[in-house]
Amino acid sequence: MFINSTTDMTLTEDLVLVQTILTRYVLVVCFILGIIGSICNLLFFCQKKLRSNSCSIYFIATSIFNLVVILIGMSPVLLVSFFPDEPIFKTSAFCKTRAYTIHVFLMMSRSSVVLACIDRFALCSSHAHVRRLNNQRLAILLVIFITLFWLIIPVHVAIFNDIQMPGSPCGASGIYSIFYSIYAATVTAIPLVMMTIFSFCALNNLRNVRMQIRPGLPDTNESTRIRKRDSQLITILISEVVIYVVSTVWFPINSIYSTITSSVHKNADRTAIEGFIRYLALSFLLFFNSCALFYVHLLASKAFRRDCKQFIFYLWKKRQHPQAQRSSGESATNRNRINNTQTQI
Repeated sequence: MFINSTTDMTLTEDLVLVQTILTRYVLVVCFILGIIGSICNLLFFCQKKLRSNSCSIYFIATSIFNLVVILIGMSPVLLVSFFPDEPIFKTSAFCKTRAYTIHVFLMMSRSSVVLACIDRFALCSSHAHVRRLNNQRLAILLVIFITLFWLIIPVHVAIFNDIQMPGSPCGASGIYSIFYSIYAATVTAIPLVMMTIFSFCALNNLRNVRMQIRPGLPDTNESTRIRKRDSQLITILISEVVIYVVSTVWFPINSIYSTITSSVHKNADRTAIEGFIRYLALSFLLFFNSCALFYVHLLASKAFRRDCKQFIFYLWKKRQHPQAQRSSGESATNRNRINNTQTQI
């Protein structure tokens, strides 16, 4: 009996140690790289040649939402790990605000990726009325709509999530915990299913469009450039969908499992393992996803890497140009002063 108790405590302590290491070291690195990557995504897709594309509007929105998740969602997790006894982290207001904010902006990010998938599907559609969805103005309106929608719908998260007793983690209780588990699994699974469906449909439509192009017809540089750019955006989008599905699919699965087994008696080993899996599904993987998208784009698309290099060189030359002008201006001023001095002599 003593041996079993010791084993249980050792497993619990080991999993707590692993969770602490993941939070204090891995997530800290992700936090820094995520901020840099989100800003790079914003700068890249805000270029004049790209921001007129409706799909770029959704990428810009996704980058902003992910940046907010990183700054507002991850920061408290990291601070709690380093300063667990700080009183403010144990208040009801902190619990409610953090739960609501993370949920809202994660759902905004997922919704903007879904809209991007629909946009690419519409672009490659053979039906004219479907292609009308590929519209910059409509993209802006839809981003505003999902922002307002997800600010309103999850208000119950801020109302009913709370610290149930001193020392207990922030969360739901009673009947609301069952409702929240079903709600969270539903609103997380629906975007994943829609991403997957519209991504496959977009790829299928793109393949059909390429097969319909008749060989031997003259092709202008403009049409070729647009086609390559749209293909590049589809490649980037598919890479986003893959990382979203891989990192998020565990959230609804864990929510459903927790609801089904809520009344089951569990020993210390099982409780520790389920707590660690819950941490991975509800925190680590979701934050990792928000931080990784820019680097996934770099790995997935050779064209994206090339365009990023060109954009960096452009920014560097633009930064150096005013300095060169300033230096040449100062040199010309100095020469004029010397000439004027010699003339006076």
